[in-house]
Order: sequence, then C-alpha cells, then structure tokens
Amino acid sequence: MTPIVSGILVSTLPLLALGLIGPWRWRLPAATVLLIGALGAALGVGIIVPSDVWAVPQGLGMHGTLLTALLWTAFGAVARTAGPLRIAGPPWLVAMAMGAGLGEIAAAAILSAGASSPKGAARLALAAAGGGMIGRVGDPALLLVAADHPTVLVGLAPLGIAMAWIARPKAEDVVSTAPGNPVRAGVIGAVAVAALIPAVTPWALLGGVLGLGMLSQDGRGPVDLTSMGWQLCAMVLGMLAIVGGAAEQAAYGIEWGAELADWLGPPVLVLASGILTACTDSMAMAVFWSGAIDRSLGLDPMVMVPGLTAGIAAGGLGPLIAAGSVRAGLGIWALQLGLAVAWAVVWALL
Repeated sequence: MTPIVSGILVSTLPLLALGLIGPWRWRLPAATVLLIGALGAALGVGIIVPSDVWAVPQGLGMHGTLLTALLWTAFGAVARTAGPLRIAGPPWLVAMAMGAGLGEIAAAAILSAGASSPKGAARLALAAAGGGMIGRVGDPALLLVAADHPTVLVGLAPLGIAMAWIARPKAEDVVSTAPGNPVRAGVIGAVAVAALIPAVTPWALLGGVLGLGMLSQDGRGPVDLTSMGWQLCAMVLGMLAIVGGAAEQAAYGIEWGAELADWLGPPVLVLASGILTACTDSMAMAVFWSGAIDRSLGLDPMVMVPGLTAGIAAGGLGPLIAAGSVRAGLGIWALQLGLAVAWAVVWALL
C-alpha cells in the first residue's frame, strides 16, 4: 500500500466510525477515544507531527472558517437554554422557524422534549432540519460551504420549506409546551438576520452567545455541552481528513467528473454528499468539503457548492440523533433527501 493511500485511509476511516457511534448514549466519550486514536494513528504514519497541532488550521487556510464553526457550535449549545420561541402557527411552522433561528440540533433537542412519541419527535426534528436550510445559522453546510454564495442560500430556502412541510408534525405530536420568551426570541431573531451578511456572521454568533449566556439564569434547559464536545471532535476529524489528502483527491474526482456529468452533476453531488453525511457527521462533512472546494483550482466553485450544501444539510442525521428518534424518522429523512436531489435537478437545468 502506498503512503498516499495509507494516509487517506488512516485519516478518513475515523469519520465513518464517528457515524457509527453517533446514535450511542455515550457518544461523546466514544468520540473522544476515537479522536485520540485517530490522532495517534496519524502521528504514527507521519500525516501530522506534534508541532502541527496549532499550525494546521492556519496552514490549511481555514482558520476563519473554523472560528466561525466554533462560534456556531457555542451558539447552538447556549441556545438550548432558550426553550421554545413565541411563534404563532402550526407545529411544522414553529419547528421550521426554530431550526432557522436556533440551529437544527438545538431546535430538535428542545422540541423532542415535548413530543408525544418517537415518531412525533422525528417529525419535529426533521421539520427543524428543514428550517435549518433557511438563513445561515441553521446548518453547518450553509454556514461553511455556502458562506460566500448568497444565491445558494436564497435558492435553498424553498427546499427547506418543502422539507419542513414533508415532515409536517401535527398538533397531537406535541403533548407539552411552555410559553416562549420574547426577549430570547428577539436575540435569536437578531442573530439570524445579522448572520446573513458574511462579514458580520462571526460577530453575530458571538453576540448571540454572549446575549443568550446572560439570559441563561432562568433557562429552560442546560447548556448542551455534549453536543458542543461532539461537534468539536467532528471538526478535528474533518480537518484530519483534509490533511491526509482525501479532500484534494475528492476535489480532483469532482473536477474530472464534472466535465462528463453535465446537468447530472449537482443531483449526483447531493446524493453522494447526503449519504456520506448520514454515515459520518454534518459538521465534519461541512469542514471537509470546505477544504475540498478550496483545493479545486480548476473548477468554478458554483459547480460544487449548491449540490454539496444541499446534500450535507439534507443528509445529516444530527437532528434525529438529538431527538433520540433515528429509526422512527428514517423514512421521512429519505423522502427529504430525495426532494433535495430533485431540487438539484431543477437548479442544474435553470
């Protein structure tokens, strides 16, 4: 086995293992052990050296991207304390709005606490996942992969609404509700709107973390440290896959295939990235594909960005894991991913 192949295998197999332990109750300790083992294996085969620990983000040219990802992770963890938002309307609309403003993971965790059944929790979580495709702070794919492409954000909004409608939680899916907090809702709404401006996004997230942190004394739930720790592990594993050369090879493969695929390129990217994300993690894939796009020097980023963004956002199982309803929601999740593939066909033909 050549050093290139062994390096790619050592740096990417931990991502697949991350997907396997995602639904576990003790997933954070397992992810920590996996991360330590992955770093040890990478050191053993020479992919990284100890001095790279602090230099890798700068060397990859992704320090700004990773800082934004860290702030998004912290925002989602603190947003868990906000509880339900005061939004009038049917449950699917409320779940969609919470996914757009709080982030799909935090919204799914909050909503599932008042669900009447695992199926109801799955519907609420997947409606929140649809909302995560509206705006910038709902999903790591929109935050990182589509960061500099506002047309993609606009184009994905109808898909997010359609995905939330497909999930369509009903009134009977919710057995307990708590009154919303208008102050927190105002902070979250301001963050969601300000984050639409790329240059302001990190500052908006920082302001949201600080604002919700100050309001957390009477919080409806705890700061979600487990999800935050998990996503930090996912980020590091995503970076490790880039360092190991997998992102460069993926970019080369997409460049080669784009010439042959023509209009089929975006739907194929949606399906492939959606399945890969389901088998790994949304945050890890957002980091990984951001690195791949940076390394695709011979291809217009807009050939890759729409399909990859939609695939990561639609394919992630994070909301279902947060709601504890993976099995109950797989059928609706598959329908949502199929809808994202259909959206990509329309995008490519327009």
